[in-house]
Amino acid sequence: MSLTQLIKLIKKYAPFALLGVIIIFILFYSIKVAIVLYKNKAGENIVLNPVFGPIPKPALKDSTSSAGFKFQIDTIEGKPVTATKSANVYFLTPTTTKFSYRDKISMMAKNLGFENSNTYNLQDDTAYFINDTRSLDVKITNFNFIYKYKYDKDPNLFIRSIIPTAQEAENESISLLSLLDRNVEEFDKSKTITNYFFFNADKKVIVPVARNIDANIAEVNFYRGKIDNIPTVSYRFPNSSNFVRLASTDRKFVPIEAQITFFERSLDKIGAYPLITGDEAFKALENGKGTVVLNSDPNNKNKIIKKMYLAYFEPNVYFEYLQPVYVFEGDDFAVFVPAIKS
Repeated sequence: MSLTQLIKLIKKYAPFALLGVIIIFILFYSIKVAIVLYKNKAGENIVLNPVFGPIPKPALKDSTSSAGFKFQIDTIEGKPVTATKSANVYFLTPTTTKFSYRDKISMMAKNLGFENSNTYNLQDDTAYFINDTRSLDVKITNFNFIYKYKYDKDPNLFIRSIIPTAQEAENESISLLSLLDRNVEEFDKSKTITNYFFFNADKKVIVPVARNIDANIAEVNFYRGKIDNIPTVSYRFPNSSNFVRLASTDRKFVPIEAQITFFERSLDKIGAYPLITGDEAFKALENGKGTVVLNSDPNNKNKIIKKMYLAYFEPNVYFEYLQPVYVFEGDDFAVFVPAIKS
């Protein structure tokens, strides 16, 4: 075939080829629109199952309300967004005293450096270990614990510090929790967050630092994996209420603080509840019904919202339900608003 014949052939069939491409594009986008419309229509038919009755709002100790602030939305959408019309609410299983708790809490105390690991003060459901250098509070029902080492009274601890790396700190933290038999299965090991601090032994002051090369303390935060593709948040936002803090010294990593306040959720007792809209959540925020969990600039009363999303609130003391909240997040603040419709 000559070049002249090829050109004639192209001119002859080019309009048909172009028409075919246009038809394909029309079909493609028609299908996409149909899917979107179907999803929107399906989303209107939500299935509710409020098996627990009215759900009390989560309470945070020593928290402040969103009253007294002015909020402005500066998100991609530019307005409040409704995450979903309904969400699951999970029952958090209460626990009772374990018959073998004495052996386990003694093991935990021994592995955290208590010489007299069988000596403790039992009050209600909590065993208290304490000596001159450290303290340990353990729940005898679920073995949640809070451990603190009085590193400000150990002048030699930070004489020779080494640079902590996130991977080393994470490995050491996981090893410690395994040693204490508190390496929770529901933790998402792929989503740990490591924070760095510098402790000035002379001034006895600890300050957060951005780089590990400036740090002598590393804190590893553990989070429950996403639930129904929704993340979890805690009163220590953006950090977790489950963490290990390590001093990075020539004695390797020394645990100086650790806390596990985790409550197992029931996979059998699940309710489905309607949620307030994004507009309703924003109105509640403006009316002072939000709970401020982070405010790094208290003097700034004009808060710019950069993110708005739904999350499950992770209680650090026993609360019957794992429930969703709206999170309003900015550069210097974060506020939770209960998401379940009353």
